[in-house]
Amino acid sequence: MPYGPPQPTGGGGGKTVLIVVIVVAVVALLCCVGGIIALVAGFQQTSDQVPRAQATYAAPNLPSPPSTPTPIAPRTPATPTPSADRGETFNMEAGDTLVITDSDGTVEITVTRFRTVREGCQSFAPNPQQGRYLIAEVTATVTKGTGSINPFFFTWVAENGSTVNGLVGALSGCGEPLGAGNDLRAGSKRSGTVVFDVADTRGVLEYQHLFETAGSWKP
Repeated sequence: MPYGPPQPTGGGGGKTVLIVVIVVAVVALLCCVGGIIALVAGFQQTSDQVPRAQATYAAPNLPSPPSTPTPIAPRTPATPTPSADRGETFNMEAGDTLVITDSDGTVEITVTRFRTVREGCQSFAPNPQQGRYLIAEVTATVTKGTGSINPFFFTWVAENGSTVNGLVGALSGCGEPLGAGNDLRAGSKRSGTVVFDVADTRGVLEYQHLFETAGSWKP
């Protein structure tokens, strides 16, 4: 028998085929795994190269706080300015003449003297309530155009600023009251007394012309 014992057939060929299939599958699997690893590595490298945006904090745009107002210094009260010298028509002495000139004419008024009494000058006259009657003897003359005169244009202004009119004094019976007249022609003249119920003689006798003080006399 030169060829030796006969070799088995049939079953051995099937095992060989199976082994080949398994090897092919393993190789294919390894290839797939390698590709996946390469893909992941490539993606990681790419992502590292892409510049990333950096988050920053922006403060909210709040309105600026109001500035502290600068206090305004209180104004210093203005110091009253002394009135200009009103001339010689104020605080005149007895015997001095006040000359008043307006669009109608000129009137000259003179307080010739002052005197006082502490009771009524007539039996029927009331006594002074403030202590005494101050009696001013007055003359008024229209020297130009026309003018007016009235005893109630005179006012007594006491040292404390209080005022007294001649209404009460007109009942004192002290002398002949000064006569009144309106639109008196040039040359017209009036004379008489204006009387005031006063506490003392510290003050001035003022004459009002057109509701303004035109002059004054001191006893």
